[in-house]
Amino acid sequence: MVGAAEWGARLVMVAAQKKGSEVDLGGMLRSELTLIASQGYPTEIFEVTPQLIEHHERFARLISHRVPFAEADRAFGLALTPGAAEKVVVTFDA
Repeated sequence: MVGAAEWGARLVMVAAQKKGSEVDLGGMLRSELTLIASQGYPTEIFEVTPQLIEHHERFARLISHRVPFAEADRAFGLALTPGAAEKVVVTFDA
């Protein structure tokens, strides 16, 4: 991902990570990238989880595209093209 970013870009890691991820820190330094970590719902997630489970089909419709990490460039293209997608999720399959 770092290699695909332009000089001075901001990379945002959102949600929860179930296992560790490697980040090319040298590449980040050379490209002067900014990494922003964002995890919402520090306490609220426990309040809304029952609704997410009960109505998972309804929430799943919010995602228009699921793209494997190997095709992250396509995911960015979709996200950056007006009208091409509603919500793009990059997946990391084990």
